[in-house]
Amino acid sequence: MHKELLMFLPGQQGDLPAFFTALANVTRLRIVERLLAVGEETVNELALALRMSQPRISWHLRMLELGGVVTTRRDGRLTYCSVDLETIRRRLTGFESLLESRAVPAARNLRREVSG
Repeated sequence: MHKELLMFLPGQQGDLPAFFTALANVTRLRIVERLLAVGEETVNELALALRMSQPRISWHLRMLELGGVVTTRRDGRLTYCSVDLETIRRRLTGFESLLESRAVPAARNLRREVSG
């Protein structure tokens, strides 16, 4: 992560770049949509439903997991995936806090630039 971002993202808000990166892809959004529809599914079931290779699904799931969007659990040789609603809510709350803390100063700066 860029050093400049860290000063703007204190505490848990530092997780926001990975969260938004995870959601910034059509394939990953399709995976999330599928998991929301079915609740929980194995990697192989996801691959079949989305007509993609298992390695490709696994790579995208890893990005979603790093971003806190999806959680996985193993049962023997199978990996089950589901949407991590609790973590998503925390990330969104962190983003709202960031917006609230920066909105007023940003608006003041914009006004100065425009009238300046």
